[in-house]
Amino acid sequence: MDWSRAKTILIAAFLLLDLFLAYQVYESRTQQWNEVQLIRKGAGNIELLLDERNIRLAMEIPEDTPQMQYVHVEYLSEAVLNQHPLPPDQQMTISDSLIMARFAQPIPLNDSQNAAELLRELRHRVMYAEQYQPDKYYTERGIFRYWQQYEGLPIFVAPLELYVQQDAVTGYQQSYLRIRNHGDGRQVISAYTALRSLLEKQLIRNGETIEDVTMGYFGHEYDADVQVLAPIWRIIHNGKIDYVNAFTGAVERPLDDRMSD
Repeated sequence: MDWSRAKTILIAAFLLLDLFLAYQVYESRTQQWNEVQLIRKGAGNIELLLDERNIRLAMEIPEDTPQMQYVHVEYLSEAVLNQHPLPPDQQMTISDSLIMARFAQPIPLNDSQNAAELLRELRHRVMYAEQYQPDKYYTERGIFRYWQQYEGLPIFVAPLELYVQQDAVTGYQQSYLRIRNHGDGRQVISAYTALRSLLEKQLIRNGETIEDVTMGYFGHEYDADVQVLAPIWRIIHNGKIDYVNAFTGAVERPLDDRMSD
């Protein structure tokens, strides 16, 4: 074998590989830069449109456009839920996968407690409490509403709500989903694109205030064992909620009035 020739071929092959990898890095960074520029351009266009319509922003619009996927989930059956060990100091009923519980003795609220600390205190009384996080928008309004999380994002059809009377927690209402699997990841539309969709459909009216824009998952409940959740942008304006599909830009209408109060 001609080792000198083989060595030359190997060196040439590695050089070509290095050039290919360098080109891939260049393409990736160029694409990321272009996406950032498009988002910034979209932000500027939206700000002009909001100003024209006298619509106020009460928060900063998220600029992330992560890779997300459709998620397949199922509600736990009543039999499975009833197998979960619970303290004897609460009475529970389960109806259509909705868990409702009352504490025998109300749990006093501490003035210095925030919503996350309160749920940690209740972790032995609320099933799967560690999988829920408080909703910042509702917490600021004194409502103890939490959402089950998936990969750090809220599932807007799996709420946990605490019953509060006379500065004490008397019980809770909860939905819980088991994650079955998920589809392939793809990039979502920006929050600015979602906002534009609502503005073009005049669902956000002149003079309103955009109070919250949050990425999460949402889906309609169907008569099937497995449900499908889509990535969405939840946009709250003047207390009203709209969900915009983060893949298609279509507006998803909530079926449960409790989730749009």
